[in-house]
Amino acid sequence: MIPLTSKVTKTLLSYFFLHDNDSLYANEMTRKFDIDKRNLVKKLKELEQETLFKTEKKGNGIYYSVNKKHPLFQEYRKIVLKTYGIENQLREILQRITGIDEAYIIGSYVKDKMDVHSDIDVLVIGDVSIVELHKKISDLQKNISREINVINMDKKEMEKKKKEKDSFVKQVFRDKKIRII
Repeated sequence: MIPLTSKVTKTLLSYFFLHDNDSLYANEMTRKFDIDKRNLVKKLKELEQETLFKTEKKGNGIYYSVNKKHPLFQEYRKIVLKTYGIENQLREILQRITGIDEAYIIGSYVKDKMDVHSDIDVLVIGDVSIVELHKKISDLQKNISREINVINMDKKEMEKKKKEKDSFVKQVFRDKKIRII
């Protein structure tokens, strides 16, 4: 079992489970994640020994990536993304914004159909300052290197769209979603 207590491990797994097609070399990760290289290399070796990470030599560099064929890949991914990753980060940000009644992650992320170009769709229901919402979300976008598409509706608008059987709203509540708030 991989201990999920180290800050370096949490950072690496949060990033690579969200960008599971990426491969990075150690110096690139030290800059990107602002991590001490010695600690980073130690954790990378541990993750490689557990076969959750794999390496590939390209030129003079050794590139690290997540091993999607690891038998517990999906389970680790779910735990990390829910506990330390994007789901938790979004929850922490949105809980600090007044006026949000409900919030859901929807779309390709939830359906596990994200690719390199996919954004993360978030439906926010409530009377909220759009400026504050987008400012807080933009900081997170930079941290995770992913675009976050926020759809915002107040409660009245949501109820109206439900009554009108709006196709988007019907699909959102019919399809799989992750409730954040």
